[in-house]
Amino acid sequence: MKKLVQKMVTVLIVFGMGVGLLAGCGSSASNKENTLYVYNWSEYIPQEVYEEFEKETGIHVVESTFSSNEEMLAKLVAGGTGEYDVIVASNYVIPAMVEQGLIQKMDVSKLKNFDNLEDYAKGMSFDEKNQYSIPYMATITLVGANAKKCQELGVEINKLDDLLNPALANNLVVPDDCREVVDAALKAIGEDPDTTDEAVVNKTADWLKKLSANVKLYDSDTPYVALQTNEVAAGLVYNMDLAKAMWENQDIQLIDIPEGNEIAYDNFVLAGKSKKQDMAMKFIDYILKPEVYKKCLEEYPCVCLNKEAKKLMDDKYLQNPAANVSEAILKKAHLTGDVGKAASYYDNAFSKMKN
Repeated sequence: MKKLVQKMVTVLIVFGMGVGLLAGCGSSASNKENTLYVYNWSEYIPQEVYEEFEKETGIHVVESTFSSNEEMLAKLVAGGTGEYDVIVASNYVIPAMVEQGLIQKMDVSKLKNFDNLEDYAKGMSFDEKNQYSIPYMATITLVGANAKKCQELGVEINKLDDLLNPALANNLVVPDDCREVVDAALKAIGEDPDTTDEAVVNKTADWLKKLSANVKLYDSDTPYVALQTNEVAAGLVYNMDLAKAMWENQDIQLIDIPEGNEIAYDNFVLAGKSKKQDMAMKFIDYILKPEVYKKCLEEYPCVCLNKEAKKLMDDKYLQNPAANVSEAILKKAHLTGDVGKAASYYDNAFSKMKN
């Protein structure tokens, strides 16, 4: 009888577990249908915005992050297009994403807030009809320096070559991104930062080797921390990171380098295998609302591409030269271009530098 009771209990437990699992599966499937999966740069859209979007629409957002376009592309090429719905991609990788079928066309007519974007940000050369991409923000890579620390080290930074000064040993932070760093090297030696010539890219080896001796951190996620806490004396960093460091540390300054800076336009794109086009467009349209975009800028002060949102910004953003970048710096900036298969040359050069 005891064995019979044990068997009956076992059956009930297994049956209960089965019912629970089935119920869980049903719930999970339901949740997935109402969930938008976003693949984004780290620290680019505040969690508060995701939560408020869910309150307004009932659509839950799950965000995964990456630190470079190359990392993002590698994930998608390996089969990740089925894992995400909305992706944030820089201009120079979008042609390759279209060619490889990693993204699909979008219907701009579904966006009520598309006209809030600056005219110059629409219809750019990499997607002239905005069939595959919707502009979000732009990032420009700037040189920032801690005036006090540089003075203590006897260093003056006015141009890219000054970052090679041996006195800056173990005192720099740079992006963990091959295009940003190698492009800087190409500019410094007077070459085209969009070259597809392997021999030209390889000419950066000596410059990059000297730079590597001064690099303390390769960080694309939170480089502002190293600057604002005086961990490093200078850095080649995205403008939003320099802006955040300048808010917290009065010794941090923007250096207007004569070679010009690299600028990239980040865009929302729709993953090739996503079946949630309507949800995705609702999300993008929500971000383009001036009051929502303002919240993004306040936390992540990039180059504003939303003219209506800019009207709402206060002096904290507008008076910070790394956030509200000057026309002069923007005009001489180089738009990072698509180098196609030559991207591997840049990656190799950067890998050698780090190893």
